[in-house]
Amino acid sequence: MNAPLEQSDELIPLKQAVDLARADVLDLGCGAGWLSRRIADAGAASVTAIDIDKDRIARNIAQDGKTVRFLTGAAQTLPLQDASLDLIVMMKSLHHVPIPQMGTAFEEFARVLRPNGQVYICEPAYEGDFNEVVRIFHDEGPERAAALQAIADAAAFEIIRETDYLRPVNFRDLDDFRAKMMHLPWLKDRITPAVDSQVETAWKLHANPDGSATFKSRMIVFVLRKKH
Repeated sequence: MNAPLEQSDELIPLKQAVDLARADVLDLGCGAGWLSRRIADAGAASVTAIDIDKDRIARNIAQDGKTVRFLTGAAQTLPLQDASLDLIVMMKSLHHVPIPQMGTAFEEFARVLRPNGQVYICEPAYEGDFNEVVRIFHDEGPERAAALQAIADAAAFEIIRETDYLRPVNFRDLDDFRAKMMHLPWLKDRITPAVDSQVETAWKLHANPDGSATFKSRMIVFVLRKKH
């Protein structure tokens, strides 16, 4: 098996795996909307972007509410009409769906997709140096395993493509890592002095002489096609 290629621009493996041109696309778990906007620029017929964070969606609408339609919603209860999409994109977001509701989410995908519609799912592999540091304060092992199982169990879909790539993750120093990875609101109660000390110890194992660090996170890509 060939070693996975390094890819810093995650739009490239997306465009290699699916056809965005003239497609009605949903970016599910859109976050700040950077991928949604780039999908629109790549020639999609329409782009809808959904996230559960109401405040983030409001900021996205204020920034660019014309090119992309931003909505608040969840994978297990999509606020969309039946058979209204050609493609659903989930960029590192399937494992954020509550585990008991992952199966329901795939039922929703089947509902809103047209015949032969596709789902592009990119999930971080539970491995590697970056994962080992992050899991000290945010261990997503059960969620990521459940996401892979949900893909395998999705009876309405068939897997037509599976590949991977390496995503470089760069930090100027430990403080940069803390600011980007450890200051998220839902992690506040987990970052105790003892946990921070463990992170600092782990960081030193991977830091360059100038204090910076570059990790490579393996991303697993699945393309699923609706059977009927």
